[in-house]
Amino acid sequence: MAATVFRQRDMDEFGIASGGTGLIHTEPEYARNTVFGSTVVQGIYLLAVIEKQLCSLAPEWADNGDISVKFVAPVKSGDEFRVEITADEDQPGTFTIEARTGERVAVVGVARTHNTQVSSSVSQSTRPRTESV
Repeated sequence: MAATVFRQRDMDEFGIASGGTGLIHTEPEYARNTVFGSTVVQGIYLLAVIEKQLCSLAPEWADNGDISVKFVAPVKSGDEFRVEITADEDQPGTFTIEARTGERVAVVGVARTHNTQVSSSVSQSTRPRTESV
């Protein structure tokens, strides 16, 4: 499980490329005076990181899959973002997603391939599950 650390410059560049240039994402001075206290990573940027990891575990997902996520806590500039994707043994082609910053769950979700032949490179996580958010 590799970690991604989002720097302000990364968020600014992603904002320009994606159109996600809201002040909460790109203006530290503005964001400092919000409930978050600092800039917040664009949700679509977090999703891109999750999708990249998902595609490395299950390449067939990119051609024939869907994903549903819920953003449950903000990810701020400088946070270490870790994604855990676990294959569901009872439902081939189904993966649970949990992404964290430190001990805080930030994103949860499910991804599914519509082809039941799932990549053999996908393995079950040995990390204990935490309570649902």
